Amino acid sequence: MDQAAAAREADQKRTSRTGSQNLRRGSTFFNRAEVYRRKGLFRDAIVSYNRAVECSPSNAHFHFRLGESFAIIGLIQDALDAMEMARSLTPTEGYYHFSIGNIYARAGKLHEAIAAMQQATIMAPCNAYFSVRLGILCLQTSYLNEAAVALRHAVFLQPNNASYHVLLGDAYANLGFEREALKHYREAGRLDPYDTQYVEQVRRIISGELI
Repeated sequence: MDQAAAAREADQKRTSRTGSQNLRRGSTFFNRAEVYRRKGLFRDAIVSYNRAVECSPSNAHFHFRLGESFAIIGLIQDALDAMEMARSLTPTEGYYHFSIGNIYARAGKLHEAIAAMQQATIMAPCNAYFSVRLGILCLQTSYLNEAAVALRHAVFLQPNNASYHVLLGDAYANLGFEREALKHYREAGRLDPYDTQYVEQVRRIISGELI
């Protein structure tokens, strides 16, 4: 082995050792942050999460947990910055998109929230709740066709969930599709006869309040 090759090999070993040491230190800070978080000491947790991120900047989960802690204490922009970093590192993780969508919704940025939720449903197409959350946001912004599509998919995934049928009924009612709305409200009543929310929706449709 010539001197240049030997030097390269030595550099690689040093880099590997440094990376392993940083990962261990990052994990130590992360575990400490998790303890603080369980105790409700979110500001202390944020300090430790930040140290974890400094040690392991490519660890998406560290960034994500930092973002969650920022959100809990109301630092919305800091939460978004940390979660966006997590999403950029692991763009196929549906839950990251979902959580970012919820933070945007909390900040009143519904269009950005919808875009994030759409990505969540793409990354996790079998997660009914992601589709429901997207549907609710679309209802809130009067994207009624998009709401119906998302909620129809949720009902397809979980046909025995009465609340999902009610929401889909709401979308159809607001679109003016009275027959389809009634069908889903009545199905909700069949699935959960002790939940009276569907009864009120049926009454409103019959009286013309939702049409």
